[in-house]
Amino acid sequence: MKEIDPFGKQISHMDHELCTRDRWRKTFLGVAQAHTYWLYQVIDDILNENQQICGIIEIGTYRGALSMFLALECYERELKPLLTFDTKKFFSRRTMRCLPRLFELLEVDFALQDCFSKKSIRQIKQYLDAPVFFVCDGGNKIKEFNEFAPLLPKGSIIAAHDWSHEIWYDRVKETTDKFGFFPIKIEDWCVPPDYIFTSFWKRW
Repeated sequence: MKEIDPFGKQISHMDHELCTRDRWRKTFLGVAQAHTYWLYQVIDDILNENQQICGIIEIGTYRGALSMFLALECYERELKPLLTFDTKKFFSRRTMRCLPRLFELLEVDFALQDCFSKKSIRQIKQYLDAPVFFVCDGGNKIKEFNEFAPLLPKGSIIAAHDWSHEIWYDRVKETTDKFGFFPIKIEDWCVPPDYIFTSFWKRW
């Protein structure tokens, strides 16, 4: 199994594919995943250990497997309903018809718009009246992290997917240092056999 330095430089596409080919891209409730199941367990552990979290925001809905899991966490823990963003670039009329039915049942607030638009920023700020769990998993994870992390209340946790591949430490270090974010669950970020390739940072 390949060892990945979670604070090292960007890894190659080939290394990323090699690490994720066996345990990624399964299904959750019949919906194709873009992650590994162990990521779901780590998120659950984080929420168990951080009872101050009052809601979850996700950038990058994609097919909605992780979104369903996050929405179920919100429902079962009596948090605010999930707020999740994706762009029209991915969602066609056909794709919209295939959104998970749980979205409606769990009152998911699905925003089909650019997460950096003025409208989205207003929505996000209105949601942030208490600590949240914030997931950066859209098309520009570095910008998502650096733009939204400073907005999060103390006690919030921000996660960045595709860590070491599409986003890495030296591109977010200034933000983590300036706004008091410290890494948590480092032992799970980039290690075999699951390679969740997701970093977690808590604002103290």
